[in-house]
Amino acid sequence: MRILIADDDLTLACLLEHRLRQRGHEVFTTQDAIQTWQAIQRQSPDLVLLDIKMPGGSGLAVLRRLKQNLRSRNVPVVVVTAAEDQNTLQQVLALRPEALLRKPFQIDDLEFEIARLLAVRVRIEPERHPELKPRG
Repeated sequence: MRILIADDDLTLACLLEHRLRQRGHEVFTTQDAIQTWQAIQRQSPDLVLLDIKMPGGSGLAVLRRLKQNLRSRNVPVVVVTAAEDQNTLQQVLALRPEALLRKPFQIDDLEFEIARLLAVRVRIEPERHPELKPRG
């Protein structure tokens, strides 16, 4: 599955990229909002891990755009953020990401959310991943 990691924390992004590649995923990383939107359009990810505070615009703007766009609105998004401002968190939740994890988070919690959301994605869009279809 194709996963986009959008986070300007390079240490975290590299750790997540390594873990996800070990589990067989194709992983792309971006460090700012502009790169993130371009990667979403170009790579058609199956899931996006999105930080809210990034250079080049906010992850909030990316999330809003992603959810409003016909081609990307069904892409599951896990927001990972250190934001503590209640107004920001309310704006994030109003856009209905599939999951929200506050930094620092447990990697097991993130991996659980990723597995859960990708399993749902395969059931909803099986034609996108015929290699994962149950044999019968």
